[in-house]
Amino acid sequence: MINRHEELIYISSILTIIAFSSLVYNTHITKNTTHLTFIWIFLLMTAQALMFTYGKLNHNQGLYIPATIFIIGLSYILYIKVVYKETNKIEAELKNKNIIKD
Repeated sequence: MINRHEELIYISSILTIIAFSSLVYNTHITKNTTHLTFIWIFLLMTAQALMFTYGKLNHNQGLYIPATIFIIGLSYILYIKVVYKETNKIEAELKNKNIIKD
């Protein structure tokens, strides 16, 4: 089944990926994920997994390709959140003991 105005899906997907990539980039640079909760990450991953499934079942690249990109980006954000949480804690302790400075 061909969707009418399918180009709108592609335009929306491109704009969404651009907006999301800036979040991933800023998270990569700052390693700051305090404003991103685990609940938010898992809800968004679930939504994107459902979008991927729907797009794949309906053979709609405009849905499942962006969903794949989102899942990869969210996985990276989750990785940073888990790994750097411990790193930030250790760094804060070292700063409190005046072993390292800002």
